[in-house]
Amino acid sequence: MKYIFKISVLLFIGLSFVVSSCKKEEVLIDGCTDITAMNYQDLATNNNGSCIFAYGIAQGQWDIETACESLSISIPFFLDTLVPLNDLFPNSIEIMGVGEGVVSLDINGSTILADIANDGAVTIQDDQKISLDTGDFGILDVGITGSGNIETSTNGDLILYLTIVIPATTTNVPSCEITFSK
Repeated sequence: MKYIFKISVLLFIGLSFVVSSCKKEEVLIDGCTDITAMNYQDLATNNNGSCIFAYGIAQGQWDIETACESLSISIPFFLDTLVPLNDLFPNSIEIMGVGEGVVSLDINGSTILADIANDGAVTIQDDQKISLDTGDFGILDVGITGSGNIETSTNGDLILYLTIVIPATTTNVPSCEITFSK
């Protein structure tokens, strides 16, 4: 009985050692494993280098296409004029990084700051202004707000809302959509 117990213990230890040394093969799922990337994949277990970072791709020279309503300025009994806002924006914009998740856009000499989230969402910061040369009315300071998204490394969109106040006039509040492409 003593020998059976010793043999059983030795067999158990040997079998435990053999079983514990067996390695389960891990299944690798390729994808982006960085949670700060726009295309993070929570099921990915192997980073394949496909990560896209919004802050990095936002920077650089972007061509823009504007679709803006015209600004209508009216002074009763004196002047009615339309200012075509599409003509006031440049054909391209340089976007530069200024800090963690913050970029600046230069629009006709006015610097606009915007926040960029990891998922590519872009939000114009509060209290931003641009200067627009309206011709008859000269240069106007225009409040600007807006948001948009960086879609890929080569395109995105940004919808701007302009606030224009001209004393003693009536003005419309035009909207302006800008499409970015590299």
